[in-house]
Amino acid sequence: MLSLNDTICNIIKTDNLNIALSEDNGNEIANILIRNKINYNLIDIKHPKSDGNSLILSLEDDRLKKSYDHLGKLILKFQKNFIIIRKLHKEEYITTTHNMIMSLGFNAILKLKENDLFYIFYAYNISNYKMTPDWLNSENWANPELWEK
Repeated sequence: MLSLNDTICNIIKTDNLNIALSEDNGNEIANILIRNKINYNLIDIKHPKSDGNSLILSLEDDRLKKSYDHLGKLILKFQKNFIIIRKLHKEEYITTTHNMIMSLGFNAILKLKENDLFYIFYAYNISNYKMTPDWLNSENWANPELWEK
């Protein structure tokens, strides 16, 4: 099983990422980035003044819920690499916060337990936000001879 350190490093495996970080529930993520010599900029999610191309948010659930509108704006800015990390004291993670994050188009990608804490990782990437269904292609709708099938 991967540690939190290994998981963060695997997520940030490319060298060309310019990471923006907002963390309000401890400093575990910042410490991991520092320990692994990964550069990052701290940002305020309400006023993100970063040229980063990747964003990691590690916020308390209450702040995530209150930041719903700001999360939508951040999605527009960080469309390709946007990670939310929830740190929970109990294993149950399907809550209103989880549903809110999922409603914004994030995918729950990993659940990790370390030091009696549960970390839930969510990722947003515009390139895999919505997969095109098989039926939505020119072979079916542009060929009248197939309409009767």
